[in-house]
Amino acid sequence: IKGTTVGTTTDANGNFTISAPAGATLTFSYIGFTPQEVVVGESNSFNITMGGNGTALNEVVVIGYQTVRKRDLTGAVGVVNPAAANRNVANTVAEAIQGLTPGVTVRNTGTPGGAAKIDIRGAGTFASNNPLYIIDGMYSDATPDFNPQDIESIQILKDASAAAIYGSRAANGVIIITTKRGRRGPVQIAGSIKAGVQNVHKRYDMMNASEYRDLATRLYQAGGMAVPTSLTSEFDPNINTDWQSEFLRTGGVGEFNLGVSGSIANKVNFYISGNHFHNEGPVIGNSFIRNGLRINSDVRIGRFTIGENVLFSLTHEDPIASAGVGVNPFVDMISMPPVVPLRGDRFVSVNNPGGWGIGLNNAYLSTLTANVPALQRLDQFDQYNSKIRGNAYVDVRLLEGLTYRFNFGLEKTIDRGTGTRYPGTVRQGTPSPNNNETARFENTGRLTSKLYENTLNFERAFGAHRISAVAGVSNQTYEYPLLRFSTIGSNPTTADPYIERSNLIGLLGRVNYNFQDKYLASFTFRRDGSSLFSKNNRWGNFPSGSVAWRIARESFWKIAFVSDLKLRASYGSLGNSEFLRAWQYYAQINPFPRAIFGPQQAEQLGGIVTRLANGNLRWERKNTTNIGLDAAFLNNRITLSADYFIAETKDVLVDLPISWTTGNAGSAPPVNAASLRNKGFELALGYRPKAGKDFRWDATLNFTTIRNKVIAFGDASTKYTQLGDARTELGRSIGEWYVLKTDGIFQNQTEIDNYKSKNGQQIQPWAKPGDIRYVDVDENGVLDIDKDRYYAGSPWADFETGLLLNFSYKAWSLNMQWYSVVGNELYNRPRYTVDRMDQNTNFRKGATFWTPQNPNSEWPRAAIRTAADKGLDFNVLPQSDRWLESGTYVRLRNIELAYTLSKNALRKIGFNSTRIFLTGQNLLTFTKYTGLDPDIAGVNIFERGLDNGQYPALRIISAGINFGF
Repeated sequence: IKGTTVGTTTDANGNFTISAPAGATLTFSYIGFTPQEVVVGESNSFNITMGGNGTALNEVVVIGYQTVRKRDLTGAVGVVNPAAANRNVANTVAEAIQGLTPGVTVRNTGTPGGAAKIDIRGAGTFASNNPLYIIDGMYSDATPDFNPQDIESIQILKDASAAAIYGSRAANGVIIITTKRGRRGPVQIAGSIKAGVQNVHKRYDMMNASEYRDLATRLYQAGGMAVPTSLTSEFDPNINTDWQSEFLRTGGVGEFNLGVSGSIANKVNFYISGNHFHNEGPVIGNSFIRNGLRINSDVRIGRFTIGENVLFSLTHEDPIASAGVGVNPFVDMISMPPVVPLRGDRFVSVNNPGGWGIGLNNAYLSTLTANVPALQRLDQFDQYNSKIRGNAYVDVRLLEGLTYRFNFGLEKTIDRGTGTRYPGTVRQGTPSPNNNETARFENTGRLTSKLYENTLNFERAFGAHRISAVAGVSNQTYEYPLLRFSTIGSNPTTADPYIERSNLIGLLGRVNYNFQDKYLASFTFRRDGSSLFSKNNRWGNFPSGSVAWRIARESFWKIAFVSDLKLRASYGSLGNSEFLRAWQYYAQINPFPRAIFGPQQAEQLGGIVTRLANGNLRWERKNTTNIGLDAAFLNNRITLSADYFIAETKDVLVDLPISWTTGNAGSAPPVNAASLRNKGFELALGYRPKAGKDFRWDATLNFTTIRNKVIAFGDASTKYTQLGDARTELGRSIGEWYVLKTDGIFQNQTEIDNYKSKNGQQIQPWAKPGDIRYVDVDENGVLDIDKDRYYAGSPWADFETGLLLNFSYKAWSLNMQWYSVVGNELYNRPRYTVDRMDQNTNFRKGATFWTPQNPNSEWPRAAIRTAADKGLDFNVLPQSDRWLESGTYVRLRNIELAYTLSKNALRKIGFNSTRIFLTGQNLLTFTKYTGLDPDIAGVNIFERGLDNGQYPALRIISAGINFGF
């Protein structure tokens, strides 16, 4: 209400209520729009249309210990719209922001309670690339205990200028999350209810029992083997197990949120919210539950402002069981033959009292696949987490423009895992573990993290000069004792204790300078000391600087359709210590070895070094250069932001080989030796046309392309490192696929005889018609599994895009989010497992193998056999480009249709806003990839593109209601 302190805020759809006398003037304002005023008369309902005015550039952005206007940014900062993120059903914030801002790559998982993996501007280390999370000033992580519905704003600090204030922990980028707070005005109650179903949107099309019997019979015959009785006289046509249906189900999701906000006597502001989230996964026995309570408040008393932000959360996760060597549920569910029943009397034994189907015996092969539905029932594990996390602060206004803040942060967590492994085997030839007795396991960890910060903030304008600065000291302690218990049968309980401690202290400062809103500069410095390093390398310095020039403010700028134009440049240094754990610079000793020696030839106790110490461990250091441009056109209807960056990480931790003569009995000690470089380009483009009376729409597009390169390993003799079929070589990207090159299938003996090297040597003399032809890459006439490989593709995308479209017509709204990844190659391990055709597994429907009568088969010659056959051996080699597939995909990440009810109808039932919505997540995916999901998290940094049978992203259809009163 104009001229008073009485006010209110709208919900996400613009609905509001306020008590005002007749004749009062209501002022409507919103960042980026021209304020509107309406005089209260006889009508008690108003429809207000606000036009854009370009003041979106005055939006406040949190950059760490300070806030600045968006127009004054000199570094690379991404701003995520929380409303767009919250349309997704997500376990974590990271999962929700996929595709919403450039430079941020999110690799999701459908696992209930699972955390997405996120890279900001590529992979800058061989260790963890997880960013640093700051939630309301408290250092945190991306655990699923946090309710995304509580988020007010999300900022992502991507370059050194923006992130250097966090120094040694900012090399992987920083995600700053600010939660909602109360504001002056009447108390408001808002809530939401959402419920839906979810499933694995794609399944492998596998053979049924009859089809499997027919193909397996032909494979035995092709190998000159007698067909086992399990496929002939003992074949039961009534057994036709669909293992995917036994393992998968239609899951459900449900969420309830209720929040109360407002102020007491216009002095005490508060926001209180409660949340319940239940995610029943599409895998039997797999679920996640979260209950949370948030209390945020602040009060101003004279020069003092006292506030706190506190989260209480309880979570319970029932994960997928994957115990046992070689058990992979999403591979085993397609490779177990359909002629094996879920359970049966003939399988009952001492080791298998439940009679779980574990495969069929024959004279040649065992069924190596696990009965994963049985494993889900026999291997029970529950993970419980109780947490309190938050901070309390006091602001003291010392002088005009000068404020002191003391901030205390605390996180206390109790992790408790309980598990029971019941007797029973789940795979043929594998005995029941734990001597066929019931085993119970329990682990309890108690994390305590404390943060103490003292900062001074200064902000003043002197004529055309505006200066803001912050200086302070930060200290964080971390302690995590963990105790594991295990009991097998009636044996005594064994305990395995462990504790981890660390301490980090930092001195920080930043100065921002603005002259005439045209010339901008920012300089940041942080000095950190960490107990994770030895005394010689405990301290590190992390400076940065940036400048910007707003050309559009110059008097010579006369281009009318360009509303704003700013150039930015920055350079700085960031650190990373994610690779370290407590006391890692000490040698590791095994105190229990025994040896027989001495005059009496008696058993003697001793100690051996299992890992040598490296007292010279130091920070990984990333130096970044960023050049950017921000522009707006046509009265800010079109906005553009573009950045080109180079980030070089030095002193990257690697395990270099050392001689056995050093006495090192275990793995090699880590050393700071390697160097990596990332180059990339980011683009964000927005368009908001002039709104019509009833219809309006807007669109935002983001584009990212990044190239990483290994610059050095730190050892002149090391040119590459290889893990599986991925090689990381100097001058190339991390983990490129390095495999044998195939060139079709030999159709006859003449083709085999004519396949010769330049010197006339026959390359595959052992081949037979139907075998795969491999390229002799080094052209020496000898096909060598190791020397004839080539770089067949990269797991890293050529580019990624995100597109957000918003439409509204009267009370209806439609929102769509599209996401695409283009140009990467994936290794399909599940397809390799079922397509080799020389093991006792199921096969894809329609699969066949080459014969003279079937020369056009995509499968080569195959057989189940015991006799040596080099051609068949080469046909099933895993190190082949046969198993690589394009990972390109375009996905409708989210679509939401909503309707806002009429206020007149709502008042009759006591509500002031109600919005009903229907949401679909991952409804459409366009891809040539034959696996369950091309959006794979990868196994590790060196095998980023390996699909090892991971939990896929889920198709979710949900409906809900937002309400306020």
